[in-house]
Amino acid sequence: MTCGVALAYLLAGCQAAPPPLSASSPAPVDTVRSNVAAALEREGLVVEKTAGGLRATSDAERFTKCVPVLVGGSSGSDSSRKMIRVDERSATAIVRFTSRDGGTRADWHTSYSGRYYDIIRNDHFTKGCEGTGTLEALLTAAVAG
Repeated sequence: MTCGVALAYLLAGCQAAPPPLSASSPAPVDTVRSNVAAALEREGLVVEKTAGGLRATSDAERFTKCVPVLVGGSSGSDSSRKMIRVDERSATAIVRFTSRDGGTRADWHTSYSGRYYDIIRNDHFTKGCEGTGTLEALLTAAVAG
């Protein structure tokens, strides 16, 4: 086995497991929905009820991992490039609740983004970021009760 292939296998084994996308509870849908909404609000998220579920958002750093971005350089010169940090961040969870086997199943989709200010072009732009796993862990615990 070559060193490159061995390193690839080693790095693949070190990657974190993907965050959960669902959880179940023996409680009825209305109870689980209320418990999840209350838990998210206690953690500072803004919660809106939707048809069949809820939408929760937060700008807290603990939910979103946004890396610095290199901007500029359109003239081909490295000296015109600047590294910038995120100005604002956003974490969003869309949660759907369904009745299943006398209990409730909650499925969610989470998304993360950052708003950056390009100091070269004097303009804002949005770029996708990674989640820290904290929001998914919070949802899992809230569904379990």
